Amino acid sequence: MATQPTATPHPIDRDRVAPLWHTVVFLLVVIGLAALDVRRIGHAPAVPHGSRVRLYAVSIVFEWVMVAYVWLLGLRPAGKRLRDIIGGAWTRWWEPLRDIGVALVFWMVVLVFLGTLRFSLGDNPDALRAMKLLAPQDTREMIAFLGLAMTAGFCEEILFRGYLQRQFLALTGRIEVAVALQAVVFGMAHTYQGWKGAVTIGVYGALFGVLAVVRKSLRPGMMQHAFQDSLAGIAIRVLTKRGLV
Repeated sequence: MATQPTATPHPIDRDRVAPLWHTVVFLLVVIGLAALDVRRIGHAPAVPHGSRVRLYAVSIVFEWVMVAYVWLLGLRPAGKRLRDIIGGAWTRWWEPLRDIGVALVFWMVVLVFLGTLRFSLGDNPDALRAMKLLAPQDTREMIAFLGLAMTAGFCEEILFRGYLQRQFLALTGRIEVAVALQAVVFGMAHTYQGWKGAVTIGVYGALFGVLAVVRKSLRPGMMQHAFQDSLAGIAIRVLTKRGLV
């Protein structure tokens, strides 16, 4: 009796998407910006009225500049495209709906993990203070903030889970190490929220990394990331306005 051949799992692409110097520069920029944010946001007494829109705009431009750096100086010389690191191309009408469903399930998993972590670490006044400083205060700021949230969802997934995780995988040869290393860098980029915030964001980044590996796509992570950031900004604005935080 003939046996059916066992399907071979699709191998993980372990090729570099950029030269080593490119990643070193990327890491130096992220670490330098994290240090600047600690001084600019972590110790700021307040954000001057009307300056949040400018702050959001600068952040949006910076994230797109970093994506352009990865694309033009990293991917293109290596013969790669942005779609190669995003993955999960939609070819059927129902595939976007599937990824929306994956994003919703992932969001519930994230809530459980982050809720457990917050209970374990305790309150984080540094993160709450930073969120209150950066949260939108009026309609104009809210529109700009939502633009920033959408940008972060798209750009940060490309930068950390698409680019950096692939680079660490190529350098170490181990996917679990690659996921952990990009999560550490992602957490370091948020040290203005204090060490508890950095740990929490690092775990959040690790979950995104696992999702990218399992789905072989950044699309569900992009959706959840953008939604989470948008909801956080709206929630902190409403709670602050009502005097609950």
